Amino acid sequence: MRFWPRTILIFSLFLVALYACRKKDEVFPKVEILQPAENAAFQVFDTIHVSFSVSDETELVSVTVQLINSDLIPAGAQQHVAVPSSSFSGSADLIISDKLLPSGVYYVEVAASDGPNEEKAFQKITVNALHKQRKAIYCALASGTISKVDSLFQGSSPWLQLGHDLKKMVVNSLKDRLTCIGNYSTEIASYNIGSASQVWSDNAFFVSQVQRYTDLLAYKNDIYVGWYDQEVRSYSLSGSLGWARQTGNYRPELIYADDNYLVIEMELLGANDHFIFVYQATTKALLWQMDIPMDVKSICGFDENEVVLFGNDNGNAKVLLYDMSNNSWWQPRQLPVGEVITATKMEGKTYAISHQDGIYAYTYSPNYLNLIKSGGLYQDVSYDEDKGTLIAATGNTLEEMSIQGQLLGTVVQPDSIVSFDIHYTR
Repeated sequence: MRFWPRTILIFSLFLVALYACRKKDEVFPKVEILQPAENAAFQVFDTIHVSFSVSDETELVSVTVQLINSDLIPAGAQQHVAVPSSSFSGSADLIISDKLLPSGVYYVEVAASDGPNEEKAFQKITVNALHKQRKAIYCALASGTISKVDSLFQGSSPWLQLGHDLKKMVVNSLKDRLTCIGNYSTEIASYNIGSASQVWSDNAFFVSQVQRYTDLLAYKNDIYVGWYDQEVRSYSLSGSLGWARQTGNYRPELIYADDNYLVIEMELLGANDHFIFVYQATTKALLWQMDIPMDVKSICGFDENEVVLFGNDNGNAKVLLYDMSNNSWWQPRQLPVGEVITATKMEGKTYAISHQDGIYAYTYSPNYLNLIKSGGLYQDVSYDEDKGTLIAATGNTLEEMSIQGQLLGTVVQPDSIVSFDIHYTR
């Protein structure tokens, strides 16, 4: 009996040695994707049916299936598949639910783990983006009403009645939001387009003054607003204040934003001089400013470093090409005698100019200008990316016309249109 402790000790040491000598699991699971077929094509909102087989010589701990982009970044929800055994065939359904997903090459990824080892298999597919379709056109009226024009441009109905005047209204189709400001109202407010319910508002002013806001812009996840009282602000889509900059002796009048730059046209108070201020898009650091020889009415995109400025110098229309990276400008051509009211970018480097003579189409290269709609003063003009048409407001009438100026439709509003914007599917 006295030898049992020694025997137990020896046996325990033997088990420890045996366990220590066991070979480490270095065999990876086997993964094979059976469906979808390589290079299969899908549309946004389609369901990708994925079938696969997985196995391991010991056990399987987890199996996951997901859609990733060409940079191997997840492009949709990850689906975990139940593991019934160490070798099985399974399936999963991946819904392409992101309406903003761009067209391109993607991969279905199936990953299997046995604990220490993970193996992945990939199948290349293509996804076609959701077609950008016009859903409606929203019009801000002088009476304080926002009306909704249907997608077919056949009629309109009141959408929201506000208790204040309206100066400008913008639509963020990416997030289905509508934001508006007034001339004299203290409130900037954002609404859910689907429910017409207010998401957030900010009564930013506490002191009575003649005018409140000067301009409003929606770009991706930001809302930019200019104050008459020399300040610029940005808000997130949830209404949190992201950036506020007092502009001293300069009054912000017009705002433009892209991925690289924030460009603001300002007036030097008391001097009637106009300047372009350029900020870095992410940090909002002021890069530089430049005197511009005109009152800018529209800032339109050109390329990643340049914008096209349309405006007036002592009542005469001008167009300037401004290089934001070099802080320089030049005048590519003369415009007809008379004033520019507004302008909008169309396809490529072609622009529609609302002029006191009517509407002109201007193409930068070849440098060509032609009058496509004579007569009428159009206070707001926008290019419809879905239909390839122009939408223009004159008085209380909204018109749709071809880019050659042919009138395609008319919707009359009960009051003057101060601003409008197009709501798309994305």
